[in-house]
Amino acid sequence: MSIFIDTCAFIALVNSDDEYNFIAADLFKKAAEADEKFFSSNYVLLETIFLLQREIGLSAVNDFRKLMLPIINIIWVDEKIHNDCLNNLIAAEKRKISLTDYSSFYILDNYKIDMVFSFDKHFKEKGYKFLE
Repeated sequence: MSIFIDTCAFIALVNSDDEYNFIAADLFKKAAEADEKFFSSNYVLLETIFLLQREIGLSAVNDFRKLMLPIINIIWVDEKIHNDCLNNLIAAEKRKISLTDYSSFYILDNYKIDMVFSFDKHFKEKGYKFLE
């Protein structure tokens, strides 16, 4: 099975003060033990690194880079995907859904990824299957 990891799941895994830390750690451990394949995008990684740097510090960014990135298959948002997602964002007229989320929706729809590891309600609203 393939699992797409969203920013909020990465943050929950790294930040012990996050309200979802315990749940995220348990879900991740079970998926890793089942030898699942983990995916994310360069946009999610950029967003995650920014938030880790701002909220916790560069040591958290370095730990994330050393411990998480080696086990994640990165799907790179290119110019075409970016433009398609930007068009979708503007057409949807929903200010609270980010371009990063639209790029994640695009990847989930086009890369045969089974489920999403996230705590973001926007993924549930779109009907994606959550890691449980």
